[in-house]
Amino acid sequence: MEKQLIFEPISLNHSEKAESIRKRFGNNLYLYTFASLYAWREDEQYEICFADDAFIIKNGAVGDNAYLFPCGSDGGKKVLIDALLAYEKPTLCSLTDEDKDFLETYYPDMFEFEEIRDEFIYLFDRKAQVELKGKDYKKQRHQIHIGKNSAAQWSTELLTQENTDRAIAINKEWVKKTGKNGLADIEAANCALKHFKELSMWGMLFKADGEDVAYVMGSFITPEIFDLAFCKVIGERRDFFVRWKVFSSLPQEVVTIDSEEDLGIEGLRINKLSRHPQKLIRIWKGNYKI
Repeated sequence: MEKQLIFEPISLNHSEKAESIRKRFGNNLYLYTFASLYAWREDEQYEICFADDAFIIKNGAVGDNAYLFPCGSDGGKKVLIDALLAYEKPTLCSLTDEDKDFLETYYPDMFEFEEIRDEFIYLFDRKAQVELKGKDYKKQRHQIHIGKNSAAQWSTELLTQENTDRAIAINKEWVKKTGKNGLADIEAANCALKHFKELSMWGMLFKADGEDVAYVMGSFITPEIFDLAFCKVIGERRDFFVRWKVFSSLPQEVVTIDSEEDLGIEGLRINKLSRHPQKLIRIWKGNYKI
């Protein structure tokens, strides 16, 4: 019989091993970056378990038997799933089409699959989002113009561990203004800001007429893919301008922006779709058949 898996709370000590596995086996889903796992560890009640060349995340906020699909080698993923199946009837979350195929190949007729539209991941072409050429981007150009003209003077600077306190202050102000209507990501954002250097984050701070009004922060999934994890903007109709400035300022190697999911929030979905994503990554959930 398989040994029961032992999970432990995610800590900064897991960073090097988890990132090594993710990068070695080419997992480019933002959820598996250590920056994302660590920032959301408390909200999602994440715990981690390693095999030799794979790891799996328990997602306690979803349920007692809920897990992110394993990350790593095919052999390592199978070891982890076999161990789960020996003791429970798991739900495997955040499956890509390839992950779904893996389960159908190695565990035929053992899982029922549900497409989770709210968790589809939006990918944007960085060059297209900077240049905004053609009639398809007319509304975006207009929104950027409005945002830019909302202040007489804008200034930007890179986020560093030394100025993250100003971004945390923006979070506090943003909560005051949005209340319960805002995304429930402030604790995760504050965690990422407090551990900005350890998590290898990248971001920008914005001032409008001398006042801190916005920041954007994320991490590099690969040198070519940037995960835009957190964006907080004080003031109406400025977010298109802020994002455009960030996209224009990213390292030249970046060709793709991962804008994560819309969580089924109508306004967020409309916003993301209106910016013409290059691709949506389909996400599934696999429920073990009882």
